[in-house]
Amino acid sequence: MNRKSLSPRQLLLIRQALIIVAIIILAYFAVNYARNVMRYRAMQDELAQMQGHVAAAELEKEQVDREFDESLSPAVVEEFARKELNWVRPGDEVVITVGEDTAPPPDAPVVTPTKEDTPPENQPNWQLWLDLLVGD
Repeated sequence: MNRKSLSPRQLLLIRQALIIVAIIILAYFAVNYARNVMRYRAMQDELAQMQGHVAAAELEKEQVDREFDESLSPAVVEEFARKELNWVRPGDEVVITVGEDTAPPPDAPVVTPTKEDTPPENQPNWQLWLDLLVGD
């Protein structure tokens, strides 16, 4: 095909076809580029979110490490042993108080005995027990 053998109309059609093909190729690359940019931005957002989770986990780890180190100090171990496990050191005097644990909690309702709850004073003990067991 010689250039001189093509008419100007045919040359115009060939140029138009090449321009259309070039536009299609450029549109394909533009769409792929836009898709890659959107994917990149989504990955950046996910990366920032994951970095936030990592930072929070590192702070929590530091706090747990600090609490663990504090729990190994001799003062904390001794306090735990004395209060929770009721241990004593050799030479300490053990004092057991009576009735300390039987006190009701401060928010417990106060129960006042009624006349039915109090036993009559003139009945013998065996009669009180019989009334209690039989439910007279």
